[in-house]
Amino acid sequence: MASLSSRSQGRYHLPRRLAQVGLLLIWVLLPWFDVARIEIKGPRVVYFGMAYPIEFPYILGLIIPFVVIVWGIALLTYFKGRVFCGWACPYGSCVELFDGLRTAVWKGTNRRVASWMKRSPFHRWGLRIAAALTLALAPAALALSLAAYLVPPEQILDAVFKTAWGRGGMVQAALLSWIGLTSLISWLAGFVVRFHFCRMVCIYGMGQAMVASTASEDRILRPRFLPETTSACGGCQACQKACFIDLDPRADELVLGFSSGCFNCGECIDVCLTVQEHRSGASLLSFTSAPGRRP
Repeated sequence: MASLSSRSQGRYHLPRRLAQVGLLLIWVLLPWFDVARIEIKGPRVVYFGMAYPIEFPYILGLIIPFVVIVWGIALLTYFKGRVFCGWACPYGSCVELFDGLRTAVWKGTNRRVASWMKRSPFHRWGLRIAAALTLALAPAALALSLAAYLVPPEQILDAVFKTAWGRGGMVQAALLSWIGLTSLISWLAGFVVRFHFCRMVCIYGMGQAMVASTASEDRILRPRFLPETTSACGGCQACQKACFIDLDPRADELVLGFSSGCFNCGECIDVCLTVQEHRSGASLLSFTSAPGRRP
């Protein structure tokens, strides 16, 4: 088999980050632009700035997209594995962000952040200050966006930013309490729970693992180790260290049960490619639906 070149192998980190950030922005901004949300006062449903009662057929505007998304994820998982977890899941994207923040303010496994901090004291302290601001502001922004799915955005902005704290009544008190609770949950999820939630709690992750387990292991999309033995690595474990869910991408079996499995993020392939380029060699890992090994 012809060896894989750096150009044919490609890079997955940047496209994956763009997909994660883009989908997170869509999810966060939808209620602020009145694209789709439910107002608890009424109650009523809002589509593209127009309000309708929560009754048939208007409720179908929420039900049909939900069904389409669930079945779309199931079909995607059957053919491509748990790629949704690694490229689109909002919880997974936020936990990965927290891994970078952990690396900046304390200790973590994000090699890019660690490399940036080693450049100079200016880089190190600048990144730590940015991480501290993100830890304070990002959970608050998340809380307000979640609230905007149930409360009119203009009411949220008025209660939090335009009315003196303590004079906004129950709405303001509820929003400020919600910001505090969301911040606490976010910090616990990002620093303590992390991907254990995906393994033991997330029903979507379990569902994807079940769907993936019904597909043929030798054809489903996943990282695959090309040489016959791991001796080709020369003792390198960079790909294993790059896996944020603690899997060994060189293993023949990466679906470890209904609540675990490879997220198909491609980080292991990128780091292997970087290591092998320094050795003037080709990547030892391939991201493909069909197994292939070099002799």
